[in-house]
Amino acid sequence: MRAFKAKFPMLVVDTASRRVCVALIETPEADTATKFSNEEASLSLFPTIKSLLEERSMKLAQLRSIAFCEGPGSMLGIRTAIMGIRAWIATGQLEDCKLYSFNSLQIGKHVIANTSDAPDSYLVVTDARRQSWNCLNSLNLDGNAVELIQNEALEQATQPVYSFDEFPIWTKTQANIIRLFYRPEDVFQSLAFLGLLRQNPDTEPLNTRTLEFAKWIPKARTADQIES
Repeated sequence: MRAFKAKFPMLVVDTASRRVCVALIETPEADTATKFSNEEASLSLFPTIKSLLEERSMKLAQLRSIAFCEGPGSMLGIRTAIMGIRAWIATGQLEDCKLYSFNSLQIGKHVIANTSDAPDSYLVVTDARRQSWNCLNSLNLDGNAVELIQNEALEQATQPVYSFDEFPIWTKTQANIIRLFYRPEDVFQSLAFLGLLRQNPDTEPLNTRTLEFAKWIPKARTADQIES
């Protein structure tokens, strides 16, 4: 059960991948308006937001919440979004506006779950460099948990592994990674998206480097194994 009730209108910003995506949720029952750009976030984010708000005849000051993607992904894109939100607050352009965040692997999990041949269990990953990966295991009881795992562990995984074309891969790996399109706007349209949000009043990005490498069990775990 959620410990908060999101306020609307809500601006949603995802700059974790090469593809900038923004959305405006005026009410949970109304159609969600979205816009995207294939230009880098430092060039396209704020013009894209401005265009979206103008199309919906809405001003920045009317927003009652902002949800941003905290990562993992492009640090330049994520920091651009955070910088903008903090600047709006510092200059008094936002009043009574709540701040929330979600992570890109949560979005990826929903994208995968909505594919026609989605398996019962799988891993969602993005390259974390240094021969490591950001990883979300669909079997985890905490559906939001992102772990940092080593490349060797990924190569030993028996579950299908997914990542997205819009997230680059630098690490050389023998793991069989299934690549899909990262389309967060499809998730933003769903009421399930609101269940992914966490309160983030300080607009802090996700930093998996503060976590230890995950202890890894290569085979798919049962519910009993997870709980034990």
